[in-house]
Amino acid sequence: MSAAVKTKALAAFVQQCLDPLPDAVLIDTHHNQLMRQARRLPWRKADAVTSLARAETDYWFAKSIHAQYVLEDEALDRSYSDKRMLSVDRSRQAVADQIRVPAPDLLAVQWKREAAKDRHLPIGADEVAKLIAADEAFLAAHPITKQPRRKRGRSDHH
Repeated sequence: MSAAVKTKALAAFVQQCLDPLPDAVLIDTHHNQLMRQARRLPWRKADAVTSLARAETDYWFAKSIHAQYVLEDEALDRSYSDKRMLSVDRSRQAVADQIRVPAPDLLAVQWKREAAKDRHLPIGADEVAKLIAADEAFLAAHPITKQPRRKRGRSDHH
């Protein structure tokens, strides 16, 4: 092999070493997965509080309906209705608190968007928008796959 061929091969090798790697190669998906998992437990805790608050609201509503129509006891119905209204306030606060918890995935972000449609929540639309934007930025910065997700259209299914 001639010296010129060896020099060209060496130059090509050095050039490959100097070329930047594609972004997908540089993604540490395991680290990103751990970062997302760190958000999962606080999200589950907040979800448990929200679920319990909603269940409590449903319970007092059922008790109120039972007192009104089955027992036909107006005073008991009022008492249960008052308790239900307190639980509605707690439920709304639980939803607002959960919206403030960092989202571990896109499904949680979608939940926040849907939950924030309740105009009676004790959280402002501007705060919700900032929180969702921060979640989306975090999730975009911490992908868990090296390949970007393909957008699916109707044509992909047929």
